[in-house]
Amino acid sequence: MLQNIKAVIFDVDGTLLDSNGVWQEIDEEFMEERDLDLTEDFQKEIDGMSFHQVAEYCHDTFNFEETPEELMDIWHDMARNEYTYNVKAKPGAKDFADFLKKNNIKMAIASSNSHELIDPGLKNNELYHHMDLFYTASNIGEAKDNPKIYQNIAKELGVEPEECLVFDDIIPVINAVNDAGMRSCVVLDQRSVDIYGKEALIECADYHINDFREIEYAGNNN
Repeated sequence: MLQNIKAVIFDVDGTLLDSNGVWQEIDEEFMEERDLDLTEDFQKEIDGMSFHQVAEYCHDTFNFEETPEELMDIWHDMARNEYTYNVKAKPGAKDFADFLKKNNIKMAIASSNSHELIDPGLKNNELYHHMDLFYTASNIGEAKDNPKIYQNIAKELGVEPEECLVFDDIIPVINAVNDAGMRSCVVLDQRSVDIYGKEALIECADYHINDFREIEYAGNNN
């Protein structure tokens, strides 16, 4: 998996951090307060969107009285404590990041979430300072399922697309990674398995893992 790889790009929620359960609870609570159902179609529709795009989508689709910015503030308030204190890294993530750092393999984040949430989550799990570059909702400005995002990340890291390996947990992003000419590894997070199905996730990517303990590299004895 790591042969000829010079850079690794990580999604955060459901990939580096085991945080999708937080968002499931927030989505359910938020929609229930407004007498709306959280459907599978809704989950698929927002996958890959930036945080602001999700807010705009919800505002326009459900005619919420709050502005997209106010919706984001509500969601941030609901999630902040969880990311700061409770969200844990996927098993093996820290050891894998340590290995990449030791071997001078560059690392980047590509997340549709915001710095306000992922930064404390990564710091609490000793992953933040491993990263060389952050692409988040605040600076992507568009859906994450665009191959240009990954090509731009490779350019900023000073590597070729074919020298990059990307970890994500949703099919639209994995398809974009493949179109960008990069190698892809899907993380079989339970939320994504429930939405897309395990076989569909496995088929879309070059590799698949349940967590980072399954990756074979020097020093990994799991």
